[in-house]
Amino acid sequence: MRIKGAMTILTKEAKSLGMSIEETIDFIDRYPMSAPIKVLQAYEVYMRDQGYSWSGINGERWVK
Repeated sequence: MRIKGAMTILTKEAKSLGMSIEETIDFIDRYPMSAPIKVLQAYEVYMRDQGYSWSGINGERWVK
């Protein structure tokens, strides 16, 4: 998946939740198990495009 496809999925998810894209990203970051797999994959592509990388050490998640 590329960033264009990821943004399409995130936009549709934001619209279905009645939130902006930024609010949706924060919501997925706080409650990742509430999102479908495709949305989580789109979220990962979006975060990598923003310059973040996955850490997962000592409670850290996405770091720049």
